[in-house]
Amino acid sequence: MTNLVISCLPGVLGKQGYINRLMTLVEERFGIHPSQQVQRKLERILDVLPDEALSEWVNQLIALPATDNEWLSLVESLTVHETYFFRDKPMMTMLREDILPSLINTKISQHSHHIRIWSAGCSTGEETYNIAMLILEILLAKGEAVWQTSGAVVTRPCWQIEILGTDVSRQVVRSAKEGIYANFGMGAFRDMTTDYWKYFEKHTNVNQGLVGVDYFQVHSSLKRFVSFRQHNLLAHLPPETNFDLVICRNVMIYFQVETKRQVQELFYRALDPNGVLILGGTDEQFWPERYERQFGRGGCWYVRK
Repeated sequence: MTNLVISCLPGVLGKQGYINRLMTLVEERFGIHPSQQVQRKLERILDVLPDEALSEWVNQLIALPATDNEWLSLVESLTVHETYFFRDKPMMTMLREDILPSLINTKISQHSHHIRIWSAGCSTGEETYNIAMLILEILLAKGEAVWQTSGAVVTRPCWQIEILGTDVSRQVVRSAKEGIYANFGMGAFRDMTTDYWKYFEKHTNVNQGLVGVDYFQVHSSLKRFVSFRQHNLLAHLPPETNFDLVICRNVMIYFQVETKRQVQELFYRALDPNGVLILGGTDEQFWPERYERQFGRGGCWYVRK
């Protein structure tokens, strides 16, 4: 009670006190560890506010739930959402040559053509759309999908493919849903080969874009397999369950050990038996007894027992 009273007195904590308070709350609500990088970003955000306004804003923030837009805007300012198509080529190779072909062959042999995948911490959606492209390429090679003269790719009617991308940031989820990306030197297409341009069409109605830069939108025939949703990995429940594959990379670098364990518990609950979990290259697997570790061309993955 004493701490709450003190925090409500204008100017008592001082700017550094409010920064410390906010960093603690950000970790409690979103799992983001208060590193020096996070502190510097928070200092830049709060530096423009006079002490009285800062005190009023922080105390209003404390009273709001983690789902409030004010909190989500702050978190968006503290995290990095840098990504691009075919980022981490070894993982993409592992998906294309090992994990996805095995998953699709199993589905065909079991006469079960329903595939469900969760891309957790999807940022602006490139990884999520990447997964859809790889699946369709495999289905095309197997004669389970065809290209139509209209330029759309269509699977056999028996296939039901659901790829869900989630992120805590409402801003990047909105961008992912739009599926519009700029084509410039270090942009979203920096590492994409010409084979995959067929899944995009030039977008000509960009209102606020970079001058002299072309924009491309994900083709509607690819979008139909993909959906996006706002979700906090510190939630008690996954967004859905019964996934065949869960991918979470470059997200848990922000988390402390206990938070990582909590998030991996969420992934375990989200996976079907024999479902596959892919973590970042530096992420520790905290529940090895629950999985069978397998190795491929680009690293390792975990199969839920």
